Amino acid sequence: MNNNEQKGIIVALATPYGKSAVAIIRVSGKGSIELVDGFLSRSVKIGKMCYRTFFANNFKENLLAVGFKAPHSFTGEDSVELYPHGNMTICDGIIKTLISGGARLAERGEFTSRAFINGKLDLMQCEALADIIDAQTSEQLIYGNKRYDGGFGELGKAEELLKKALSTVEAVLHYSDELEENEIEIGLIEDVETAIDKAITVLKHEENGFAGGKIINDGFKVALIGEPNVGKSTLLNALTESDRAIVTPIAGTTRDTVEGFYIYNGKKFIVTDTAGLNSNTDDVVEKIGIERAMKAANDADAVIIVKTEKEKIIPKLEIMAKKIEIINKCDEKTDVGIEYKKAESDGKLEISAKSGINITALKQKLYDICPKDHGAICNHRQYGCVIKCLDSLYAAKKESEKKESLEIVAALLYEAYSAIEELYGEKADENVISAVFERFCVGK
Repeated sequence: MNNNEQKGIIVALATPYGKSAVAIIRVSGKGSIELVDGFLSRSVKIGKMCYRTFFANNFKENLLAVGFKAPHSFTGEDSVELYPHGNMTICDGIIKTLISGGARLAERGEFTSRAFINGKLDLMQCEALADIIDAQTSEQLIYGNKRYDGGFGELGKAEELLKKALSTVEAVLHYSDELEENEIEIGLIEDVETAIDKAITVLKHEENGFAGGKIINDGFKVALIGEPNVGKSTLLNALTESDRAIVTPIAGTTRDTVEGFYIYNGKKFIVTDTAGLNSNTDDVVEKIGIERAMKAANDADAVIIVKTEKEKIIPKLEIMAKKIEIINKCDEKTDVGIEYKKAESDGKLEISAKSGINITALKQKLYDICPKDHGAICNHRQYGCVIKCLDSLYAAKKESEKKESLEIVAALLYEAYSAIEELYGEKADENVISAVFERFCVGK
């Protein structure tokens, strides 16, 4: 959304549609305070909650209201928030009245996009805000708020290092006729190389922490793999404490993937039940299910190989790094709680999904193999920007070591700096930016 498109007054319900004690209606844009004042018993107060009567087209409503003058608002524009009773007849009537006065209904995420356009938030903060709204665990909330509040300062340091290195090279190029050759090579270029090295160190840390950050946001994905009738569906139900999967004594009941999730130690785990790996089948549908099972295994962060006998193997999955082998239907075993090593035999965890034996031990083992290190980046857009920046920096370092062409070094540093600007949204593609704001509801 460009600056021309953000003109006008927008209005939307900021709370969920439905009955509640209190609702919130947001209004933003130049002239929004004057618009709302035209329907109130008295003018709204700036920065202070006040009690007013709103005169809608065919009724009146006693409510609370507060005004915000630009730039001291969420959007950076003049804004008003109204707090009527949470009755949708009332809320719809207020919104329709404001629209009749010249406002329009806000688009998805338009309040946040205006905050971005007006420099109140960068694109990474907008993404963090969306993640806060979507959070299902305390870990996700803590991580989202830390990113929103700028708690990861290393990326900012990398940006400053690149800005300084780029300005140094450009200055050398600009005044190259006035400088001695040794001044260029020994003095300034060494400073540039140091800045590049420091920036690479920061960005490598972010690259390495991407998997952990993405897992916090999206959940740790676990695929249940095994032959037919080994109890994968029963295990899904036991882990998620639900009846997500159909369980019958008939082998091959599961033909497609079935997904559920649970939260353990504040972390979200997404579990996918899959079709049994029946190598002798001629059933077309079952073969498709097996293909989807293998895809789920390849896409997962970890795989649980479910067996009922120790000697059974699944050759295709033996190379997987993060895998847990379990022996199911060990109904006679004793539950060991979180101490999964006590329940292991030859490296295989013995459980009973049907009786719930050692399910906690399995959850603890999954938690222990889950990556804990993370940085500020947590989605593929952000990761792509970091990799783009690193690639340019590696090339710039290589060119600077040749001590030949500063023009090439400057061009590569500009590419690296542009990737950082793209990360924060300053040079991001409009389609990418729009995709970020489409994650929000209408009133955010």
